[in-house]
Amino acid sequence: MRVLWINQKATLQGGAEQYIYNTADEMKNFDIQSSLLYDANEDVHNEFLDMFDEAFPILNVYDQIINIQPDVIYIHQLDDESIYKEIIKTKIPTVRFFHDHKLFCLREHKYTTLGKKTCTKKLGLGCYGCLGFVNRSNSALGFSIQTLGKLEKLQKVNKELNHFIVASEYMKEHLELHEFDNESITVNPLYAAKKFEYSTNTNFTANKTLLFVGQLINGKGLDALLKSMHKIDEEYNLVVVGEGKQEEYFKHYCKELKIEHRVTFVGKLNHEELMEYYKRAYCLVVPSRAPETFNLVGIEAQKVGLPVIATAVGGVSQWLKHDVNGLLVSPNDIKDLQEKINLLIEDKKLHQRICFNVLKTSIYEHDSAAHTSLLIETFQNKLGVEYV
Repeated sequence: MRVLWINQKATLQGGAEQYIYNTADEMKNFDIQSSLLYDANEDVHNEFLDMFDEAFPILNVYDQIINIQPDVIYIHQLDDESIYKEIIKTKIPTVRFFHDHKLFCLREHKYTTLGKKTCTKKLGLGCYGCLGFVNRSNSALGFSIQTLGKLEKLQKVNKELNHFIVASEYMKEHLELHEFDNESITVNPLYAAKKFEYSTNTNFTANKTLLFVGQLINGKGLDALLKSMHKIDEEYNLVVVGEGKQEEYFKHYCKELKIEHRVTFVGKLNHEELMEYYKRAYCLVVPSRAPETFNLVGIEAQKVGLPVIATAVGGVSQWLKHDVNGLLVSPNDIKDLQEKINLLIEDKKLHQRICFNVLKTSIYEHDSAAHTSLLIETFQNKLGVEYV
């Protein structure tokens, strides 16, 4: 079987790109060949390109697909309506993985501009009311206008694809809300990279570090976590892993809250470095207000054996069961977040029980081979692709 991957970026920086890189690597164990088409105007890393049997910048996509002759086309981040039309013209089976809300939100992140409230509504005229159509950009004006018409056209052409894959039941329901065919959607949960493994030498209960891992943007809710630190045991500090356009704002906010001595920003880390921070943490906190399509960070932490406190938004409840393998909190609820963190700090037996349950639920789940097997099964049973 030959799979043609199509993605705008050919880099290891984003979550979608990490998924593509890791899954193309896993497919080699199933004797599947992988080709790649990418946008040469976007970021390109040679290490990423080397994962594929062949890789080409997108030029004349119809002719390129015909020359490659893939058995299935696997689309990821792609925003060009004309390219979709050329792909569909080839008549080759197509499947798309939805990694985010870009197709379903004018501001891409599914929380309101005013009030920063989590949004799960259908895309429509009401979206203009939250001012989400005004986005920052590198243009001379400093902003760009996103229109409802453009997204509706992209949704329409996407619906002409043969099948769709999402990581959570939440995201499947969101596609159905936007009138994607229920029978054409498969839920295939994400997995943690093999480098994230539990170590018997780790004693999380003895650690005094709360950990945040994610983009430094408002949708991830770091501001709520920072504000909650005032009423968290002062023996516990916060380490922030990641980078993003709000980084300087969050650092300034720490000074405003007078907690800068308790918060350390370490920037973006590779898998090996991140693993060490997981091992040295007491728990991972995921305070997102934007509905997560899945949240891979939480799975990575659980694979290491680390308890997770997360907001009950989007697909988080797919893998985190409250008071079993973690604790759920309400988005934007500072008091609830403080209470749950303090509860996990004060009740060591609860912390130990959750650590134990994390290992029970994660050691056999969220496995790369299982994910890839279901992917191949989907290609076979839903698209009629032969796999010998």
